[in-house]
Amino acid sequence: MMQWQDEKSVEDVILREQNRPDTGFLSWSNYIKQHKDDAPLRYEVAQQFLPWPLGFKESVLALRAMIRGQKKQQGDYQRLLWRLYQLAAWESFYPKQSDRVGEPGFKVFVQFPGAKVTGLEMDYRQLGYQQLKLLTKTDAKMLVALYGEPQAHSTLYDLYPQVWAEAEDWYLAHFSKEAVDSTKPEYSAQPSQFSSAAGISSAAKKYTADGQLVPIFWSRDKKMQKQMLYIESATKATKVSSKPFAKLKNNKLMARVRQILADIKPRQLFATIQAGMGRG
Repeated sequence: MMQWQDEKSVEDVILREQNRPDTGFLSWSNYIKQHKDDAPLRYEVAQQFLPWPLGFKESVLALRAMIRGQKKQQGDYQRLLWRLYQLAAWESFYPKQSDRVGEPGFKVFVQFPGAKVTGLEMDYRQLGYQQLKLLTKTDAKMLVALYGEPQAHSTLYDLYPQVWAEAEDWYLAHFSKEAVDSTKPEYSAQPSQFSSAAGISSAAKKYTADGQLVPIFWSRDKKMQKQMLYIESATKATKVSSKPFAKLKNNKLMARVRQILADIKPRQLFATIQAGMGRG
């Protein structure tokens, strides 16, 4: 599987999102932390979540654990420390906010092919460590012990403004709302305009009690959105015990619920619900 560091094209970026690990019921963080007692494996799993902030954070934590292990065994940890430094440097490529794009800098960063960032030259003497927010004081002490004090302290964003401008151009051309809208077909106000939402992380997905994925729908039409919300609320309202059904069976809201369910659910299900309410 291609890593973020090797991405070169828009196709690579899209493929990365499609190949993101399915964490099931777990959040991304808990999915990675399953391997907290195995630092090399934790690092390997965390790398699959780059360039998201959690991927950087968990990769760095895993590397620190590996460095501590090497130091206890009086082993060579220089390669691991430099890998940690690289991650901190790459993460410094984007600003907090992109005024030109009108979006947080992170949104631009995650849609930019990784190789365009990891291919930038990193000179420790010019980049230093003070402005790399992923580095701790302990990291800095180890870096100084191995490489000495740098001549300056900066970020990749400050050192390569022209590359950041290229990243903004890239985002505006391929991933801005305008660019995405221009590639989507026009929708008519028909039920068929509903489609499963794409790009949702597995941590945000909803599941039924038996582990089946609940589809998430969206519509551009505001009237249709209101109808969908009403249907969802009405459907939830039926998920009560037989006693509440008995109390509500003559309620106007429940009459509306029955009408909606008759339109969107199989007749057999509707008959079952009616029978249950009758027994109440």
